[in-house]
This record gives sequence, C-alpha cells and structure tokens, in this order.
Amino acid sequence: MPQRKPISCFLRPRHKSPHAEARLFCFPHAGGAPSAFFGWPEAMSPEVEVIWVQQPGRGARFSEEPYTGVQATADEIAAGLNMYADAPFAFYGHSLGAVIAFEVARKLRRDGNRMPCHLFVGAARAPHLERIQPSLRNLSDEVFLNAVHTRYAGIPAAVSDEPELMQLFLPLLRADFTAYETYTCVEEPPLSCPITAFTGSEDPIVKLDAVQQWASHTNEKFTAHVLPGDHFFLNANSALLTKKIREALLIFDLNHSHRTDKSHPFEEARA
Repeated sequence: MPQRKPISCFLRPRHKSPHAEARLFCFPHAGGAPSAFFGWPEAMSPEVEVIWVQQPGRGARFSEEPYTGVQATADEIAAGLNMYADAPFAFYGHSLGAVIAFEVARKLRRDGNRMPCHLFVGAARAPHLERIQPSLRNLSDEVFLNAVHTRYAGIPAAVSDEPELMQLFLPLLRADFTAYETYTCVEEPPLSCPITAFTGSEDPIVKLDAVQQWASHTNEKFTAHVLPGDHFFLNANSALLTKKIREALLIFDLNHSHRTDKSHPFEEARA
C-alpha cells in the first residue's frame, strides 16, 4: 500500500493572485483553525497573498495528534517555510498564535534563513511576561471548559451546545493551553523586523501595558493599536484589523525593504 502524503502545515486559497508581491501567514489562536482567517484573502489587496497556518489537530490535519509545546510547533512551521522564501513574507498571530509566530521568526533567524519583513501580533501579552494565572490545563474537563469560556469567551456556541463536538474539540484545546502555559521565552537579541501589536479595547485579559512590552523584542519600528472589541476582536472587527495590516505591508514594508535605520520609535494608535 502506498504511503499517504503528509498534509502540509500551510493552506493556500484556491485562487492565487498573480500580482502578489508578499505573503501573509496567519497563525490561529488556541483551539483555532485556519477558518478564522478564511475571509482575509478578499480583504487584502492583490499584492498580498494570504496563507493559513494549519497545525496538527485541526482542519485537514484533524486526525493528527496536536502539539503540546510552542517550540515543536514553531520548528515544524519554520522547516516548511523554505519553499515560500522567494518573496517577502509577514506573520499575523492571534493570542497563542502570536507566540508561535514569534518563535518561528526566531527559529528562522537561528537557522540563518530569511526572516519575516513584519510581525503582527494580536491579543497577546509580550512573550517574556509571566503566563496568565491560574493555569487551566490540568483541570477536569467540565471545569477546564468553563474556565476557558469565562476567561476568554472563546468557545463558539455551535461547539459548546453540542456535546459530541465539544468532546472532539477538547483534546485540541487542552493541548494548546498546555503549550501556552508551559512556554518559556528564552532570552535572545531583538528581532530585526518591525512589530505591530493589536489589543481589544474590552479585552479583560490582555491589557495595553502588556502589549506595549512587545517593543523590547524588535530593533525596528514598534506600533500598538487598540481596536474595538474583546479578546476576539479579529471576528467583530476583521475589516479594520486587515486594513491596518494591509497598509503596513504595502506602505511601509514593501516600499522600505532596504531600511538602514535600526531605531524603533514607539507609536501608539487608537482606531
């Protein structure tokens, strides 16, 4: 019997733009899947191709065992990025996805590979800060799910209202929370790409002061935006979020690909 071809950790839209000058890789939140970003290709200009990061345990890789560590996830994604290094690329990661995107960028640097031209992070405290307490990963199933929903309001009603779906969803969510809660940010030099951080104005967990500390992880420009919404502002305000990412990519990154200024003036913006 022939061996089944491994499923890629990247998922591309069926209709690729022939005019794309850069790629934007989207990293989902804990328990999330590429579907969180399915509307983004239409929101981006033809110059930006959106590629969804597809981790084990979700989407087409649902049957695979999910990772329980950030670094294992980052290593797999970084290894697969070589085939996309023929054009500038950027990352957007939401919540846990922001930490994973950050570690992918650092892994690429350690291996001497091409780096992202911009790191966009949403709903994520700076990686060197202590993890949010109390930890949830070892709670019993019912208590764990209730605690996740209370803290983040991140379990869709379509899942929480269906016990069978919830049982399928639970191992992935627990694995992702294990990855987040056991993650330690090892000290390394700041990245050489700009970082733009987003937080929701009503996010009860990720406050602006914790988001501003992403500035210490870049030697380039840092910007923080406060968008209307809670921890999942990417759902309610995806148009505004994608607009700001698109503007940064097209106005700054692609037009300044040979920047020599290594300072990183701090900017804060409220949409």
